Amino acid sequence: MSQMVIGQGSVPARRPLRVVVAAFGGLRALVAGWAKRQRERAALLALDDAGLKDIGISRAQAAFDHSKPFWRG
Repeated sequence: MSQMVIGQGSVPARRPLRVVVAAFGGLRALVAGWAKRQRERAALLALDDAGLKDIGISRAQAAFDHSKPFWRG
């Protein structure tokens, strides 16, 4: 593997690219999680009262969850 010199040591040439790709993958997973959370909250709000009662959630609780920002769990 080729080496590039940085300061006094050396670092494999592909390492920075791997770090960027790994960070981008983590960011992609984070955004996908936010989107999934929003879809789930919208589906919960769309349930009728009988469906909400089946899972033990009131209409007010469903509305409260739907009103939260997408980044909050």
